[in-house]
Amino acid sequence: MRFTLKQLRYFDAALRTGSIARAAVEMNISQSSITAAIDMIEQTTGTELLRRLPARGIVPTSSGLAVGERVQEFLEQSRIFESDLMSLTGDLAGTLRMGCYAPTAPYVLPPILKRISEDYPSISIELKEGDMQSIADLLSSGAIDVALTYRRTTPEAQPFIPMFRATPIALIPDESPLAQKPEVDLQDLAELPMILLDLPGTRAYFCSLFEARGLRPNIAHTTKSSSVLRGLVAANFGYALMNICGPNDRVGQSGYVARPINGDLESPQYGVAYTPASQKSAIVKSVLASCREVAERGDFDDLLFSNPQETASSVHIFR
Repeated sequence: MRFTLKQLRYFDAALRTGSIARAAVEMNISQSSITAAIDMIEQTTGTELLRRLPARGIVPTSSGLAVGERVQEFLEQSRIFESDLMSLTGDLAGTLRMGCYAPTAPYVLPPILKRISEDYPSISIELKEGDMQSIADLLSSGAIDVALTYRRTTPEAQPFIPMFRATPIALIPDESPLAQKPEVDLQDLAELPMILLDLPGTRAYFCSLFEARGLRPNIAHTTKSSSVLRGLVAANFGYALMNICGPNDRVGQSGYVARPINGDLESPQYGVAYTPASQKSAIVKSVLASCREVAERGDFDDLLFSNPQETASSVHIFR
């Protein structure tokens, strides 16, 4: 073989990102190394695989797509082989590539990473954050092994371990009279200014909660940052809807409080998505088991409000 495993990884990164510059950033090497890897693989195959287009990055040819698919399969198999080989002499060892839906990362990652480090101290974890669509794309392309995300954006055929069901929650400014209520209704919120978390999939979901009641939200501001969203709510620019909130969101010391919403609302499952190929890895199998155990022992209990019309036992997937 005239090219190296490292060059295959560089080629794969360029194909996935559609840019030599972005691939260089992802792999933490120079752009010339990415270009050299592409050139070497094209010379070996004897055909053009990636076309360089000014201001458009790189676009794969039909041959490039076919080669890229085989390269991805080979890299996945090599990673599984490497991690399994390292684990033969004792504890599980190797690298797990984990993606996480960014707004949920501060809440779900700490208990999961803590459990994995306790169970498997020789496993290192590479984290990638993004919106639900980008995380789903990374998983389907093989760029990550597992993804912490909502079931809403994962295909039904894709393996998924649910950890909890996330009932929608309203973040209410302290100054609002609604903050004095133990729970709120969408009817109470519809005419008030709303701060919308505007990421792929979130606008349609949050608006659909109102539409199911024959209502329309009064969207005053949008943001792609959950931190900015909380800041705007605290400054009394409006309320917001979320599916996960931390203990500090409830106590009213940040300028807002979290309140459960009345009624039967669409409450998506949150959990771990993976692929049949990644599940072949001993590391992935073990990490999936750790995630399940974290959920079963109730480590996410303080992130959730049960719907006022539900019993506590209906909130947790594994109970």
